[in-house]
Amino acid sequence: MKRIAALLIISVSFLSACTSTEWVQSTVDKQYKYIVTLEQQQKKGVTAQQKYEHPYEIDLADLEKLMGGLTYIGKDGLMNKKKQSPVFQAVEIDRLAPVLADTLAKANASQRIRFLSFNQGKALVFSAPRKTAGVVFVESDGRLNIAFNFINSERKPSETTAFYPSYSMVNPLKIRTSDTLISSATSSVELHEFETGKRAPMWVVADLEKLTESISTTTVPIIKATDEVPSAVAPKTETPDTTVAETPSTTVIKTVPVQVPEDLLKEDIKNKLRYLKELLDEGLISKTDYNTKKIELLDKIN
Repeated sequence: MKRIAALLIISVSFLSACTSTEWVQSTVDKQYKYIVTLEQQQKKGVTAQQKYEHPYEIDLADLEKLMGGLTYIGKDGLMNKKKQSPVFQAVEIDRLAPVLADTLAKANASQRIRFLSFNQGKALVFSAPRKTAGVVFVESDGRLNIAFNFINSERKPSETTAFYPSYSMVNPLKIRTSDTLISSATSSVELHEFETGKRAPMWVVADLEKLTESISTTTVPIIKATDEVPSAVAPKTETPDTTVAETPSTTVIKTVPVQVPEDLLKEDIKNKLRYLKELLDEGLISKTDYNTKKIELLDKIN
């Protein structure tokens, strides 16, 4: 009887494994502050065919523009007051965007990109270790999707680096309700709309063609934390935020150079200084390297 029971248990386990669906991941780049992987869905051990427009060559400036324009509404402070904040810090974009762009160019039609990014969030007294995670893929119509599992969630004490990631088991494409709501300063970005007509709270879709056009004719927006709660992502009918310089009758369009506002530059330097100090405190760089880089950053401030 014991042998029969053991065989039954093994058979049930085998059948469960054969009928299970899972995401199989392969690491692309793993660093102290982030990890990027390629993942594909498998059913009964066979890769599920997707219809992603991969590999996809995306301009790095487009991706940086998209990531820099994303904001979210979340609860903040002891009173849980709603507040608008950037999804990604400038230092996160600097290190993460090039890897995501390179990975999109390597992925196949059945693979999507998963990322996990660590940052040192801001607080009134102590800085709070936080993390942001989600998936990235390009649809067959050429639109870029970023769906988040969580945005700037507080890290566990054990999560000191991204070398040992703790991914959410929830598929971000299935999230329909959340206390966190994404918005964007870029008019070519909108929230994903489900078949029911309801919009996803943490899934954005970008029209890459319009995004590229807007980059050549607009300045970089200033994204700051604010207590004002704006509406969600701009509706589809909103006029694109573009500025075309006057041109002669030859119809040649002059592009306005992208200018980085002074406030945004100073904020970026502050973030880099904080990150530099973290590297020093953790023994990852020498005191000499720290002082040299610190002087370089401070010299950029007028």
